[in-house]
Amino acid sequence: MTEQDRSFEIAGDGRVPVGPGDMSSFDASVIDFGHHAGRTIVELAESDPDYLRWLARHPSGVRYRAEIGRVLQSAVPRAGDWER
Repeated sequence: MTEQDRSFEIAGDGRVPVGPGDMSSFDASVIDFGHHAGRTIVELAESDPDYLRWLARHPSGVRYRAEIGRVLQSAVPRAGDWER
């Protein structure tokens, strides 16, 4: 395995590094259940922020709540988001 290959490995704690050019500078947890299993909170903030808002309120998302808040606050608003 090359050094470059290792940079994409998921750490044992279920977190992956968020690199330059991504929407945040902190590590993103990987969701380990449901139909979004294997996706990071950063990915979901871009593709399905409504799911993250729901997850932050749901008991199964308690462990992700603070991170979801940070990621959603740092997300670039999409057209129409200001109308909610």
